[in-house]
Amino acid sequence: MTNSYHLWLAPLVALVVAQLLKPVIVVIRARRWDPQRLRQSGGMPSSHTALVVALVAELWLHEGGRNPVLALALFVALIVMYDAAGVRWQTGRQAAVLNRLLQDLRRADLAGRRSSHGFRTGRSARPLSEPRPGSDARPVVQSPIQIQVPSVPWWLMDWPELDEHLGHKPIEVLGGCVVGMAVAWILH
Repeated sequence: MTNSYHLWLAPLVALVVAQLLKPVIVVIRARRWDPQRLRQSGGMPSSHTALVVALVAELWLHEGGRNPVLALALFVALIVMYDAAGVRWQTGRQAAVLNRLLQDLRRADLAGRRSSHGFRTGRSARPLSEPRPGSDARPVVQSPIQIQVPSVPWWLMDWPELDEHLGHKPIEVLGGCVVGMAVAWILH
């Protein structure tokens, strides 16, 4: 096999190109720069799809369909694409719903706290102050101390925001296919 380094190079270049295209596409669509898109999965184009399609395309271009490894690579690529547009897409949608529910719970808890002056309070023992100098009076009782008790369980308050950019729409998977095939063809 001559030039077998393309079997390694094309998928890696396709992955990097697809990942670099994500924030560029966000700039074009939303007119804002989002550097987080460089490290996140999900979005247009699918970098996972670009990687496996570049491998399949490079195997096809290199071997011409004679190698049984091509069949293995093709089925792995199909599984990756199905998973990206199916299970991972649904997981991202579920993360979005959970994030909204947690935000609503926190907002409702804060509204409840504001209506009761910030916190649920409990009464505690009243501390005594020193008697006033020069008087025979008994010590003055100070106002009750407010105990701050959060009304939402700690696990709702400290729950991190879930990543909603996990999977892909079918068009994003198709975009990854195009990137993968283009990179394999250009590098071949």
